[in-house]
Amino acid sequence: MNLVKGSDLVDGGRSIRVFLEHAKANGGSYGKTTTINAAKVDIINAARFRWAGEYASNTIDLEDQRENEGEAAMVYLVMAKMRNIEKTIRDNMGAHVYASAADDDSILGLGNMFSTVTATAYGEIAQDDMALWAANSSANAVAISFKVMQNLFALARVGQSAAAAPNLVVTTNTLKDGYTRVLQVQQRFSDAKLVEAGFANILHEGAPVVGDDNQTSGVVDALNLRHLKIMTHKNYNFTKPVWEKDRLTPDTLTANTRWSGQLVTDHRKAHARYTGVTEPA
Repeated sequence: MNLVKGSDLVDGGRSIRVFLEHAKANGGSYGKTTTINAAKVDIINAARFRWAGEYASNTIDLEDQRENEGEAAMVYLVMAKMRNIEKTIRDNMGAHVYASAADDDSILGLGNMFSTVTATAYGEIAQDDMALWAANSSANAVAISFKVMQNLFALARVGQSAAAAPNLVVTTNTLKDGYTRVLQVQQRFSDAKLVEAGFANILHEGAPVVGDDNQTSGVVDALNLRHLKIMTHKNYNFTKPVWEKDRLTPDTLTANTRWSGQLVTDHRKAHARYTGVTEPA
């Protein structure tokens, strides 16, 4: 599926460096009198994404321990809080992936990737300094339709192969349901693996269209997951929660999990966003 995962581990450094291939090597016709051009061509640039981090924690205090006397009760309490820690960090990250970073420690979400402020750097590169790094975001006060989706895909296409087109569309549940209504019944296919993962979806040109409560109203994002991933620091890949005593309050136990990394892309124009989209009549 090539879904965005947090399994791409990096060692560390000042930032996460992502290579960008922005030019072609020497080439041309070839025959018996051809002199091959051996001049060096600079084809690689790099975006540099700062580190972001997320945490979730909880505490068992003296009151919890007195009210949950007995091994079974305490085990249940500990497990419930552990599950909640894991759910909290997952839910928070899910919301932050869609947003713009709230501060210097927050994830650079889709709001940053689709920012149309040309002087603002993304991955330490501003559109004003590199036109090929422009965000594909367009305000379209149109009702969602098959044609609108085709136009959105055309905006994000970065080549002629199937791999050059978006392979995931994320919008609101309202717009996903509206798109479903405009299709003929025989066109309504779903990706089974995403359904099994809990995402009701409908396919557009082979790409699942999913609704997410975290998505901004009126927004449709066409993403190419071949060019989008979460890079994770190898030492902060959702650290194992360990219950530890506070030195000054020995009846207080606290556990946390921590993640550090960033959502990155190596091809900003491989993704496209429409804003202001409405339901069909």
